[in-house]
Amino acid sequence: MLSYDTNSKRLSLDDESNADQLANLEQINKLTTALVAETNPNFQPQPSSETTNMVKNMFQSGMQQAQKKNIPDALKKVSLAVEMRNKARKPWEPFAFQLQELHMMLRNRTDLELVSQRNLDAWQDLEMLLNCGMVVPEVFLRLADCLLKLNLVELAKPFCERGLSFDPSSGPLMAIHKECQRRMLELDGDM
Repeated sequence: MLSYDTNSKRLSLDDESNADQLANLEQINKLTTALVAETNPNFQPQPSSETTNMVKNMFQSGMQQAQKKNIPDALKKVSLAVEMRNKARKPWEPFAFQLQELHMMLRNRTDLELVSQRNLDAWQDLEMLLNCGMVVPEVFLRLADCLLKLNLVELAKPFCERGLSFDPSSGPLMAIHKECQRRMLELDGDM
Protein backbone atom coordinates (compact mmCIF):
# COMPACT_ATOMS: atom_id res chain seq x y z
CA MET A 1 0.00 0.00 0.00
CA LEU A 2 1.31 3.45 -0.96
CA SER A 3 1.06 6.19 1.66
CA TYR A 4 1.99 9.88 1.74
CA ASP A 5 3.32 11.78 4.76
CA THR A 6 2.24 15.42 4.49
CA ASN A 7 4.85 16.61 7.00
CA SER A 8 7.92 15.09 5.38
CA LYS A 9 6.45 15.19 1.83
CA ARG A 10 7.60 11.59 1.33
CA LEU A 11 5.91 8.51 -0.09
CA SER A 12 6.25 5.10 1.53
CA LEU A 13 5.25 1.54 0.74
CA ASP A 14 4.20 -1.29 3.00
CA ASP A 15 6.59 -4.06 4.04
CA GLU A 16 5.54 -6.40 1.22
CA SER A 17 7.17 -4.24 -1.46
CA ASN A 18 10.02 -5.57 -3.57
CA ALA A 19 13.46 -3.99 -3.89
CA ASP A 20 12.75 -2.40 -7.29
CA GLN A 21 9.67 -0.64 -6.00
CA LEU A 22 11.56 0.63 -2.96
CA ALA A 23 14.44 1.89 -5.13
CA ASN A 24 12.03 3.71 -7.46
CA LEU A 25 10.22 5.23 -4.52
CA GLU A 26 13.50 6.41 -2.99
CA GLN A 27 14.37 8.17 -6.26
CA ILE A 28 10.95 9.85 -6.31
CA ASN A 29 11.38 10.97 -2.70
CA LYS A 30 14.87 12.32 -3.40
CA LEU A 31 13.61 14.33 -6.38
CA THR A 32 10.58 15.58 -4.44
CA THR A 33 12.74 16.67 -1.51
CA ALA A 34 15.01 18.64 -3.84
CA LEU A 35 12.09 20.28 -5.62
CA VAL A 36 10.23 21.17 -2.41
CA ALA A 37 13.34 23.00 -1.16
CA GLU A 38 13.40 25.16 -4.32
CA THR A 39 12.14 28.64 -3.45
CA ASN A 40 12.23 30.31 -6.86
CA PRO A 41 8.63 30.76 -8.10
CA ASN A 42 9.86 30.88 -11.74
CA PHE A 43 11.83 27.66 -11.36
CA GLN A 44 13.25 26.09 -14.50
CA PRO A 45 15.59 23.09 -14.25
CA GLN A 46 18.96 24.52 -15.23
CA PRO A 47 22.43 23.50 -14.07
CA SER A 48 23.53 25.37 -11.00
CA SER A 49 26.21 27.87 -12.05
CA GLU A 50 27.69 27.78 -8.55
CA THR A 51 28.11 24.00 -8.65
CA THR A 52 29.37 24.12 -12.23
CA ASN A 53 32.05 26.69 -11.34
CA MET A 54 33.09 24.78 -8.22
CA VAL A 55 33.50 21.50 -10.14
CA LYS A 56 35.15 23.24 -13.12
CA ASN A 57 37.70 25.00 -10.88
CA MET A 58 38.63 21.77 -9.11
CA PHE A 59 38.97 19.96 -12.46
CA GLN A 60 41.10 22.76 -13.96
CA SER A 61 43.29 22.73 -10.87
CA GLY A 62 43.88 19.02 -11.48
CA MET A 63 44.73 19.63 -15.12
CA GLN A 64 47.22 22.34 -14.11
CA GLN A 65 48.88 19.84 -11.78
CA ALA A 66 49.06 17.37 -14.68
CA GLN A 67 50.78 19.97 -16.87
CA LYS A 68 53.34 20.43 -14.08
CA LYS A 69 53.89 16.63 -14.19
CA ASN A 70 52.49 16.27 -10.66
CA ILE A 71 50.36 13.24 -11.58
CA PRO A 72 49.32 12.07 -8.07
CA ASP A 73 47.97 15.51 -7.13
CA ALA A 74 46.33 15.88 -10.53
CA LEU A 75 44.60 12.53 -10.17
CA LYS A 76 43.49 13.42 -6.66
CA LYS A 77 41.96 16.73 -7.77
CA VAL A 78 40.26 15.30 -10.86
CA SER A 79 38.82 12.46 -8.76
CA LEU A 80 37.58 15.01 -6.25
CA ALA A 81 35.95 16.99 -9.07
CA VAL A 82 34.13 13.83 -10.23
CA GLU A 83 32.93 13.15 -6.69
CA MET A 84 31.86 16.78 -6.25
CA ARG A 85 29.93 16.56 -9.50
CA ASN A 86 28.14 13.45 -8.31
CA LYS A 87 27.22 14.82 -4.90
CA ALA A 88 26.65 18.52 -5.56
CA ARG A 89 24.32 18.24 -8.55
CA LYS A 90 20.60 18.39 -7.86
CA PRO A 91 18.59 15.42 -9.14
CA TRP A 92 16.46 17.66 -11.36
CA GLU A 93 19.39 19.24 -13.22
CA PRO A 94 19.51 18.33 -16.93
CA PHE A 95 21.15 14.96 -17.35
CA ALA A 96 22.57 15.69 -20.82
CA PHE A 97 24.74 18.44 -19.34
CA GLN A 98 25.82 16.20 -16.46
CA LEU A 99 26.70 13.38 -18.84
CA GLN A 100 28.83 15.64 -21.04
CA GLU A 101 30.65 16.91 -17.96
CA LEU A 102 31.17 13.37 -16.67
CA HIS A 103 32.56 12.19 -20.04
CA MET A 104 35.15 14.96 -20.09
CA MET A 105 36.30 14.35 -16.53
CA LEU A 106 36.40 10.56 -16.80
CA ARG A 107 38.43 10.68 -20.02
CA ASN A 108 41.05 12.84 -18.35
CA ARG A 109 41.01 10.84 -15.12
CA THR A 110 41.49 7.65 -17.13
CA ASP A 111 44.56 9.10 -18.84
CA LEU A 112 46.01 10.08 -15.46
CA GLU A 113 45.26 6.61 -14.05
CA LEU A 114 46.97 4.92 -17.01
CA VAL A 115 50.05 7.14 -16.63
CA SER A 116 50.24 6.38 -12.90
CA GLN A 117 49.80 2.61 -13.50
CA ARG A 118 46.41 2.47 -11.74
CA ASN A 119 45.11 0.13 -14.40
CA LEU A 120 42.19 -1.37 -12.46
CA ASP A 121 40.81 2.09 -11.73
CA ALA A 122 41.30 3.05 -15.37
CA TRP A 123 39.48 -0.10 -16.48
CA GLN A 124 36.55 0.77 -14.23
CA ASP A 125 36.35 4.34 -15.57
CA LEU A 126 36.62 3.17 -19.18
CA GLU A 127 33.78 0.69 -18.63
CA MET A 128 31.75 3.54 -17.13
CA LEU A 129 32.42 5.66 -20.24
CA LEU A 130 31.24 2.85 -22.50
CA ASN A 131 28.14 2.28 -20.38
CA CYS A 132 27.37 6.01 -20.55
CA GLY A 133 27.30 5.81 -24.34
CA MET A 134 30.76 7.09 -25.19
CA VAL A 135 31.42 4.56 -27.94
CA VAL A 136 34.40 6.08 -29.76
CA PRO A 137 37.68 4.55 -30.97
CA GLU A 138 39.75 6.41 -28.34
CA VAL A 139 37.89 4.68 -25.50
CA PHE A 140 38.45 1.27 -27.10
CA LEU A 141 42.13 2.13 -27.60
CA ARG A 142 42.57 3.08 -23.96
CA LEU A 143 40.60 0.05 -22.79
CA ALA A 144 42.62 -2.39 -24.91
CA ASP A 145 45.87 -0.79 -23.72
CA CYS A 146 44.72 -0.98 -20.11
CA LEU A 147 43.74 -4.64 -20.42
CA LEU A 148 47.07 -5.47 -22.06
CA LYS A 149 48.87 -3.86 -19.12
CA LEU A 150 46.82 -6.14 -16.85
CA ASN A 151 47.80 -9.15 -19.02
CA LEU A 152 44.16 -9.75 -19.98
CA VAL A 153 44.91 -10.33 -23.64
CA GLU A 154 41.74 -12.34 -24.28
CA LEU A 155 39.65 -9.36 -23.14
CA ALA A 156 41.82 -6.73 -24.83
CA LYS A 157 41.58 -8.15 -28.34
CA PRO A 158 37.78 -7.82 -28.80
CA PHE A 159 37.84 -4.23 -27.54
CA CYS A 160 40.63 -3.45 -29.96
CA GLU A 161 38.63 -5.01 -32.79
CA ARG A 162 35.57 -2.97 -31.83
CA GLY A 163 37.67 0.19 -31.97
CA LEU A 164 39.02 -0.80 -35.38
CA SER A 165 35.48 -1.33 -36.64
CA PHE A 166 34.88 2.39 -36.00
CA ASP A 167 38.24 3.55 -37.35
CA PRO A 168 40.01 0.88 -39.46
CA SER A 169 42.92 3.19 -40.31
CA SER A 170 43.84 4.05 -36.70
CA GLY A 171 47.58 3.46 -36.32
CA PRO A 172 47.57 3.11 -32.52
CA LEU A 173 44.65 0.66 -32.62
CA MET A 174 46.38 -1.41 -35.31
CA ALA A 175 49.58 -1.47 -33.24
CA ILE A 176 47.71 -2.66 -30.15
CA HIS A 177 45.83 -5.23 -32.25
CA LYS A 178 49.14 -6.63 -33.52
CA GLU A 179 50.42 -6.74 -29.93
CA CYS A 180 47.27 -8.63 -28.90
CA GLN A 181 47.77 -11.12 -31.71
CA ARG A 182 51.44 -11.59 -30.77
CA ARG A 183 50.59 -12.19 -27.12
CA MET A 184 47.77 -14.58 -28.05
CA LEU A 185 50.26 -16.62 -30.08
CA GLU A 186 52.64 -16.63 -27.10
CA LEU A 187 49.85 -17.84 -24.82
CA ASP A 188 48.95 -20.60 -27.27
CA GLY A 189 52.61 -21.62 -27.50
CA ASP A 190 52.81 -20.92 -31.24
CA MET A 191 55.54 -18.36 -30.93
